[in-house]
Amino acid sequence: MRTGYEVGNLLQRHWIKVEHQLKVNSWQLRTLSAVRHCRTAALGGHKSVCTDCGIESISYNSCRNRHCPKCQGRQREAWLEKRRTELLPVKYFHVVFTLPDTFNQLALYKPKEVYDALFEASWQTIEAFLQKTKNISALKQA
Repeated sequence: MRTGYEVGNLLQRHWIKVEHQLKVNSWQLRTLSAVRHCRTAALGGHKSVCTDCGIESISYNSCRNRHCPKCQGRQREAWLEKRRTELLPVKYFHVVFTLPDTFNQLALYKPKEVYDALFEASWQTIEAFLQKTKNISALKQA
């Protein structure tokens, strides 16, 4: 079921803010612009005419950007389905740990130290949640 809301529509509606207020680099801006114009008259298109009834329809060209949700929808679904077949039949959680961008330069010059610290902090966080869960389980059983 389609909702009627699309990323391109939101970008079109708020393009001035995207262009002038967001802190995006030129590559990100080009990508957002491609998504904004995907399957619109801005990228051109072609006209098809039904040979039986004469009804004309216009199909607009896609941006073919690998980040575009319209262009990569089928590939994304195929990738997700392939990943689903790899899942074990158990409950699990996907957890992502990120670093603030202020560490980017340090990570370039000292990657081992930065990522060792990230993994250590991540593991300590997971252990803390596990301990909390064990305590809650113990309380429930008492």
